[in-house]
This record gives sequence, C-alpha cells and structure tokens, in this order.
Amino acid sequence: MPARLLRLASGPALFALTLLLGTGLPAAERQVLAAALWMMAWWLTEAVPLAATSLLPMLLFPTLGTVPFPKIATGYANELIFLFLAGFLLAAALESWRAHERLALALVSRAGGDSRRIILGVMVATGLLSMWISNTATAAMMYPIAMAIGGLFGWTGAGTQARTALMLGVAYAASIGGMGTLIGTPPNLILAANAEQLAGRSIGFGQFMALGVPMVLVLLPACWLLLVYLLFPGNVTLGADARLLLRDRRAALGPLAGGERAVLAVFGLTAAGWIIGVPGLTDTGIGLAGALLMFVLHARGEEGQWRPLLRWREAREIPWDVLLLFGGGLALASAMESSGLTTHLAGQLTLLNGAPPVVIELGLAVLVLVLSELASNTAVAAMAMPLAATLALATGQPPLTLLLVTGFAASTGFALPIATPPNAIVFGSGQVRVGQMFRAGFLLDVVAIVVIVGLLNLLIPLVVG
Repeated sequence: MPARLLRLASGPALFALTLLLGTGLPAAERQVLAAALWMMAWWLTEAVPLAATSLLPMLLFPTLGTVPFPKIATGYANELIFLFLAGFLLAAALESWRAHERLALALVSRAGGDSRRIILGVMVATGLLSMWISNTATAAMMYPIAMAIGGLFGWTGAGTQARTALMLGVAYAASIGGMGTLIGTPPNLILAANAEQLAGRSIGFGQFMALGVPMVLVLLPACWLLLVYLLFPGNVTLGADARLLLRDRRAALGPLAGGERAVLAVFGLTAAGWIIGVPGLTDTGIGLAGALLMFVLHARGEEGQWRPLLRWREAREIPWDVLLLFGGGLALASAMESSGLTTHLAGQLTLLNGAPPVVIELGLAVLVLVLSELASNTAVAAMAMPLAATLALATGQPPLTLLLVTGFAASTGFALPIATPPNAIVFGSGQVRVGQMFRAGFLLDVVAIVVIVGLLNLLIPLVVG
C-alpha cells in the first residue's frame, strides 16, 4: 500500500479501534478519545493539510452526538483567533511596503566588520522581526540577505564555518524570536487560548511579553555563542565589500516614503497599545483597530497611485489555515474537558504524584520538544495542551505552569530540517548539512529546555502570580 494511503488510513483506523475496544470508558469519553487519536495521527503524518484535519471536530462530534454543532463551532471563533488574524494583517501590510526589510538591513548594517558580529547582527534583526511577523516569512526574507553576506566570507575553512553559523543563526533566531510576543508564532496563541479555557487564567499581551521577551534575551545570545565560539569558531574579518553590499541593498529600497512611514506608524501605535493597554479595548480589539486602519489609510505607492496601506489582494495571502488549526485544537480541548476525558486521563497519571515539580516540567518539555522535531510545532501545541492540563490535574501542579512549559517548548525543535519551516528554508540553501544542523540543534534544544523551565519558575510568580 502506498505510504500516503497508510497515512490516510491511520486516523480512521485508530478511531474505529478506539470505539470498538475502548469499552472501559463511558461513550462520550470514548468518542472524544477516538476523535483525538484520529486528529493526532493526521496531524503528525500530515496525511491531509493540517487545517483540513482541524475541521474533524465539527464533523465527528455532532454526528456522534457528543457535542452539538453550535457549541463545538465556538472553538473556531475564539477571541484570540481574531488577535492572530490582526497580527497577520499587520504583518502583511509591513511586507507589502517592504518596511520589514528596511528594519532588518538597518540593524545588520550596524553590526560591525567581522563575521561574528555580523552573525549577531543578522540574528538580532531576525529575532526582532520574528516577534511580529511569522517565523516562516522572517526566515524567507532574511535568507537572501544572509546568503549574500555569507558569500563575502570567502571559501577558506574559517569562511565556511562562519557561513554555516550564519545560516543556522537565521533559522534558529526566527524560531527564538517568535517566543517573544503573543502573535510571534502560532503556539503562543494556542497557549493563551488554552490557558483561559483549561486553567481559567487570561494572559494579556503585556504579560506574555514579560515571559517571552526574557526567553528571547537569554536564548538568542546563548544560540549565538554556541554557534560562533563552540560549534563553528571560524572568524573572518570583512572589509569595505560587506558594508558596500548592505549599503547598496538599503539604497535599492529608496527613501522612506509616505506609505512605508504610515505603515510603521500604525504598527508602532498598535504595538504600544498592546504593551501598555488601551482603556475599553482588549488586545484583540487593539489589533483589529490597527488592522482596519491599514485598510482605511491611503498613501502613494510605487506606481504613483493612491492606494490603501493594505489591499485585500495582499490580505488574502495571509495563512488562513493556521486560524482553522487554532479552532480545531480549541474545539478538541473543549470536548475533552466537557466529556470528562481529561479527568479520566488524569487518574491514570497519578503515579507521578510526589515527583518534584521541576522533574514533571522537564519531562513534559522534553516530550513536547521531541514531538516538535517530528511534526508541526502548531499541531504539537494544539495536541499537547489538553495533555498538560491533564498532567496538572493528576499531579496537583498549577495548570498554568504546565501549559506555559508546553507552549514555549513547542517553539523549540532545532535539530532537524523538517522540524520548522525556518530550518527547512535554511537547509535548502545547501550551506548546511544534516549532521551540522542536528549537532547544533540538539545542543540548542538542551539549552532551550533548561532555560524555558528555569525562567518560567522564576518569572511566573512575578508576572502572573
């Protein structure tokens, strides 16, 4: 049987077997578990697009009589889904005016004249952009810049090492930067939505930044040090050629025009609103207000005509499928909670009672990390949130802590080309071998897990109580 047919059959087969053999469970719990296993099989194997798998709750639960359609559909209209929609639209406006590229080149240009400092500059630019724009878009935008700079390192041993560190730095910085804000990467919003649904705790934009930005501030320098001093220590001193290349690329963007200036202004105001808050508006309201302004305000484009800061043809290109993936994960978590399956599974995990909290957190983080190396980080986050809530119930640990560990750990997965889109983009350059990525990524995975668990234990009492 072809591999694709096996992947397709895996989900329905698990579903049917669970319904037939899971007689020890009440009907509603058995049906939810069967549906969860079907979704997990298809999410992990990507037998069909992730977003298509996410529609299964709206088909299975009403058909089985487990959850009525109006109730299960509310998972696809969660407030935080619209916050991420707003973030996508703001990012699309930045990209349409190439404002993100100007910011990246400005940061890299100030890095200095040797390869280690340039690598740091590229990673800082990538990380900062990834806090606001999708990891994939950031890596795709920084990739040609890094390739051009890497070509100036020469083809000696030191130059080759520096180029490898540069390319890996782009991939890793894109994933690390995404940890900094709620809209930085899909697992963050899945975390926030599940924290409210499964732990009864709301995490605001500012609160999340108080947790996420320290992660970035620790992991980004640690990643740079690991790459340029331990794994690929070659250092190359560059002359005027590198500065000329960056200057030419910045010059090609032309002067800061009215439209680009307006986009940056709206984006800056929206970000400020998220950080400091706006009376009467939630984070979602602030984001949607900024996104709507992009459609309302006009400026003169390259063709000389007045146009909206964001046109619908550009908005259509945002990753709508991710929003469906959110909805499917939330719908599944809601069904697990309402059916009693979460409580039942918690009873099976009582053997972990008495284990030190840090051991439980590290074990959960490692499990999520391993899954993230093999499957979409977004799908892993959606699958693992109910597991984390169940583990908290079984062990008496604070649910919010385990949900946060799960959310941040889902953004790791640095060792394999298939683990994240940034890894795949960089691996496609031909400048990085699988063995090099695995060695560097494995070490960074270990560092990331320790940093995530350590910082969360330090920051959670200070930030969310």
